[in-house]
Amino acid sequence: MDDLLFLFLILSSVVVLLYTIKFFSLIAGWLHLSRYPFHTAQVKISVVIAARNEEENIQTCLLSVLKQNYSNELFEVIVVDDHSDDTTASLVEELMQKHSNLKLIRLSDADQQGKKNAIKKGIANSQSELIVTTDADCIVTENWLSSIASFYVQTKAKMIVGPVAIQNEHSFIEKMQSLELVALIASGAGSLHYNKPVMCNGANLVFERSVFTEVSGYDGIDSISTGDDVLLMYKIEKKYPGSIRFLKDKQALVSTSAQYNLRNFLHQRKRWASKPFGMLNLPTKYLSILVFFTNLIAILLICSLFCSQKNEFYPLFSKICLILLGIKCFIDFLLLFLASSFFDKRRLLWYFLPEQLIYMFYVVIVGLMSFNRSYAWKGRNY
Repeated sequence: MDDLLFLFLILSSVVVLLYTIKFFSLIAGWLHLSRYPFHTAQVKISVVIAARNEEENIQTCLLSVLKQNYSNELFEVIVVDDHSDDTTASLVEELMQKHSNLKLIRLSDADQQGKKNAIKKGIANSQSELIVTTDADCIVTENWLSSIASFYVQTKAKMIVGPVAIQNEHSFIEKMQSLELVALIASGAGSLHYNKPVMCNGANLVFERSVFTEVSGYDGIDSISTGDDVLLMYKIEKKYPGSIRFLKDKQALVSTSAQYNLRNFLHQRKRWASKPFGMLNLPTKYLSILVFFTNLIAILLICSLFCSQKNEFYPLFSKICLILLGIKCFIDFLLLFLASSFFDKRRLLWYFLPEQLIYMFYVVIVGLMSFNRSYAWKGRNY
């Protein structure tokens, strides 16, 4: 028994050490991201929004996009209705009467359904070189496009990944999602500092139209129902290594809402994790495996504390277990503490400890669920 516990501690120590090294590098990357001064720039931009059954959100979203401190002559907003069976399209048409730079495109019965096809249709009907995507349930700042244009002119990046945060968190599950998103965005940004893209969010994504054409858009990944953001990022990174940048500017922040119940939350996370593992790039595979096994080890460490109390090796064993758990929690807290100030989320750090315990089980459960890639979203089964 002692030999098994000893081997388990060695394995746990190695995993936690690798986790610590990796996340210290991501934290350093986040801290070292360059913040560029704002410069007025005149860049023509096409904002593409894929929408399906968004009657509760679409007008709020569009009003925030249309109220930009950016010349109306320099940007257009294209909403692509993906076979909605509610009043989404009519609500867009209502706003079109007041805003000449707002357009509506409906996918026909002959068009394939899905977000990728909606975005592709929007890009095909766009007039600008710079494409910006967001989601129909998001709200943007009034300087969103100005910040993007300024950053683009200064960096000439082929793709720009923007910050996304959850707003108006009330319940515990919403606050947990908010903390998780802070960690995900900061981790993805930290990786981009080293030119190793691992994740991005289509709610705030920018790329050149010509580059989208050069990499053949979603060809080769169009059979995957998700991944309009991450899988496209991989293609652009392969074509133009080192050309993807993170825009660390609060003026470019896009706000979204949390999933209000556990069922929707798990379906969303399962959708995020449903991309075939073989299609992920090496940095993403490594990070995914490391996070999964570190949280699995953490669960086993907690369980072993209760299961090995009668063993004479227990006093030393328990101390090492608690040290390893403490290191893992410290690294996670450090990332959240340093990133949460940018997102104005430090008030949520009071929920860190219960969130940490739940998160361990959540990561393992969602990771296992991802092997069954079927899920329901927006009234469709994938």
